[in-house]
Amino acid sequence: MDTHKPLKRWQRKLRVTQIHEIAEEQLKSPVEGFDYRAHLTELHRIEFAKKTLPDLEARIMLLLGEQKRQARVRQLLAQLRNRRELQGESAEFAAFEARLKSHLGTDALIGHDFLPETFTTIDHDLVWENVGNLIEQLGELSNGVFLNSGTLLGVTRDRRLIDHDDDVDLAFCLNATSARDAAAEWVALRNTLIELDIFDHEAKREPMIHKLRSEGGYHIDLFPCWKQDGKVHVYPHTYGDLTLGDVFPTRACKVTGLPVPSKPTKMLAVNYGAGWRKPDPYFSFNWTRANTRFADFVTEVETLEARVSAGEKPFGTVLTYGTFDLFHVGHVRLLRRLVALGERLVVGVSTDAFNAQKGKSSVMPYHDRAEILLACEYVSEVIPEENWGQKRQDIERVGADVFAMGDDWAGKFDDLSDLCKVLYLPRTENISSTDLKASVAAQAAETAVAAE
Repeated sequence: MDTHKPLKRWQRKLRVTQIHEIAEEQLKSPVEGFDYRAHLTELHRIEFAKKTLPDLEARIMLLLGEQKRQARVRQLLAQLRNRRELQGESAEFAAFEARLKSHLGTDALIGHDFLPETFTTIDHDLVWENVGNLIEQLGELSNGVFLNSGTLLGVTRDRRLIDHDDDVDLAFCLNATSARDAAAEWVALRNTLIELDIFDHEAKREPMIHKLRSEGGYHIDLFPCWKQDGKVHVYPHTYGDLTLGDVFPTRACKVTGLPVPSKPTKMLAVNYGAGWRKPDPYFSFNWTRANTRFADFVTEVETLEARVSAGEKPFGTVLTYGTFDLFHVGHVRLLRRLVALGERLVVGVSTDAFNAQKGKSSVMPYHDRAEILLACEYVSEVIPEENWGQKRQDIERVGADVFAMGDDWAGKFDDLSDLCKVLYLPRTENISSTDLKASVAAQAAETAVAAE
């Protein structure tokens, strides 16, 4: 057949039928080296005003057989099902679906990345135990973590994980209050997750989603969330569509005991539409619309990721402040996270006189604390912090791209975001200079009592 000449209607119909038969045979008995792309190209070449049902079925089988373009397969299956239903042919779609499952030897056609396991074959109790432990760890780093997207849908609608799903979705609430700062904090979070040894290095890297290690054959996806102007943003589905009261404070899920939004049905309606209560294994999320709505966040993340991919650090100069008395492991970890973000780290150290103004005192004098910081491999420059109002001038003088503080200061310096990005990073739990001083004092008291 001359593939360059326009085909007549009967020829088009015959050719689609032939490809349909070839695709199903390949699905039943795969042949090594099968050129599925050539058949897809032929289907694209055959011009129909509207794709025929056999055409849709052939495309689905070709892609399923080669385990390619999972999202596209989901869309095609939804199209085929909807058209069959409109024609009163739901039984025909069910029969086609059954043949696919039989050929592939699976109970679920579409998961994520065509994983062989779905939640029909995984122990849910073990999943919830694993996820609960992760949420506990993440809760120490965030403004809140809660069940999200498909996982939230499952526990709310089905009171269990969705059978055809194969990943757990969590939302991680950042300290940021703008898309730009949220992007910077999100990129910075990866280093913390790696440090905690919960980041999944083997999963496909997706800048807007952090992949966490699970203890089974499923993914755990972490999605960014932040509060802005009294509204909640959860990438990629909720762009200020919900109020703070719709989501926070989170409450315990009746099924798992894990945190969910205070009004989960509102978030599900935003994510999946008004028909979210009806199960749909071929639901297809509109990523194009989502990335358009979240354009500021997405663009900023992609810009920072491009620098990382080029072997650079996300930012140029990072500026932070603190007393840094009795230099300890918490200081080391914070500085290490900061220097991972920028080519240069400048540290403002509170002088003794400024500490006195704040009603604080340090064991070590300013010059000793500054000298210790300068000896640290992470620190490029130390400057004296002499008053509360100098930060704006310092940002401009050192050319800071990022102003970063521990998350115990969250929200206190948001007014500086007109000059640079403002980040609040998690501190090491259960260790601080104040705690060390108290511990030393207690030990000294015990020693004194023992000596009497």
